[in-house]
Amino acid sequence: MNMRKFTRRTLLVAVAGAVSSSLLAACGAGQQPTPTAAPAPPTAATMGTTPTTAPAVTPTAAPTATPTPAPTVVQARKLKMRVALATEEAGNFIAVEKGFFKEAGLDVELVTTQGTPGEVIPLVAVGQLDLFSGAIQAALVNARTQGVEVTIVAGEGALRRGNVFHAYAVTKQLYDQGVRSVADLRGRTLAMPSDAGIDLLELKKVLESGGLSLDDIKMQLIRLPDMPTALQNGAVEAAELVEPYATIATKQLGAAVPIVAGDQIVDIVGDNFPISVIVVGPPMLKDRALLEAFLVGYLKGARYYLQALKDPAARAEVVQILKNRTPLKDDKLYEQMTWPGVSEDGTFDLTKLEEAQQLWKQRGKIQQTIPVDQLADFSFVQNAAKQL
Repeated sequence: MNMRKFTRRTLLVAVAGAVSSSLLAACGAGQQPTPTAAPAPPTAATMGTTPTTAPAVTPTAAPTATPTPAPTVVQARKLKMRVALATEEAGNFIAVEKGFFKEAGLDVELVTTQGTPGEVIPLVAVGQLDLFSGAIQAALVNARTQGVEVTIVAGEGALRRGNVFHAYAVTKQLYDQGVRSVADLRGRTLAMPSDAGIDLLELKKVLESGGLSLDDIKMQLIRLPDMPTALQNGAVEAAELVEPYATIATKQLGAAVPIVAGDQIVDIVGDNFPISVIVVGPPMLKDRALLEAFLVGYLKGARYYLQALKDPAARAEVVQILKNRTPLKDDKLYEQMTWPGVSEDGTFDLTKLEEAQQLWKQRGKIQQTIPVDQLADFSFVQNAAKQL
């Protein structure tokens, strides 16, 4: 330290000490004065050499506590998915209500629309919708043909042994008159929900089991909810019925009698025959981690649904979820109807898509077929399944 500065500092300390002593003496009149120590001489420490005695400790201010940063809140990724409110889409409803999507870091909004697949596909292609689920339709092939990149990434509803939710039925009147087999449908009017879906392939195979072709019947397109009434009033003679409308028509209204139903259909078309699927566009396809996270949540929901087919407690919970999410509110219907099958791993036999395309092309529903590896990609759902 500079010696001149040190001397000046020492003098200031001495003066301050003298003043302090005088004040203390004045305040303590009548008491013995307390001796005041003289200022300490300079030490080696102050001169920059090794000290021989411990230096005086200078008091320091208490350390200021560092505030703990608030935990980072990770916002769930929002996705919008169009659903058709069909029972076979239960995996999505369950995944939302039981928090399986949230566990995957997603906030999935399920939206409904009356739009046809042809109207929904463009919205998915440009990212206005992230995904949609519904029946396999020729519109998917037409979109790919036109350069719209939409892809099936998982199977949902399926005709599985023990859980076939389709039935082919005729009116009670015709049944009483002896129309009791597929062969007896020749020349009859049969209601279908669509003539451009994969269930057209199903109908073709059912008719062939009775020696008939699609040209041997008169197909009439009717909305599924309207079919029970159409059978009851004789507007159609037969119908491809889907649950819960099969139960409404055959058990509640007594308007129709099944002639092919349950595992009989599986024997004809094969097990795990695909009906509905999950479809995405380019934005989701480019984000593999995001898509696989969604499919992890979906598969958890689908497997919980399959558990509910055997576990009464889980079944009661799923019934409540379906009542919350679909128009089906009648507890008795849930007791009576055949619950839809669901693909456990989200895959199905892609040769069914090849067969369906050939049929759609023959019927003029598509202009050309698409290789199935361009129409469907199960690598995402297969990777998701490994994460469970």
